[in-house]
Amino acid sequence: MIFVVTGDGEHGPVSITCKTPVTALQQARRLADDGARNVMIDAGGHEYAPADFQRHFIQADCTHPSWAALWK
Repeated sequence: MIFVVTGDGEHGPVSITCKTPVTALQQARRLADDGARNVMIDAGGHEYAPADFQRHFIQADCTHPSWAALWK
């Protein structure tokens, strides 16, 4: 599945394509840290706020090696 992270950046809309849920959440966090607003993650045609995406896609597989790195 392809994940598309979108947000409203300082100079207009921003989108990033990711291959894994962990990468999508990392990119969403990076966009938000960089000041983007309205950050959403599209997964299979459904849009999720980062917290909802985490509940649906990440916490179900919290044994993934890079999961803990999200919260450092």
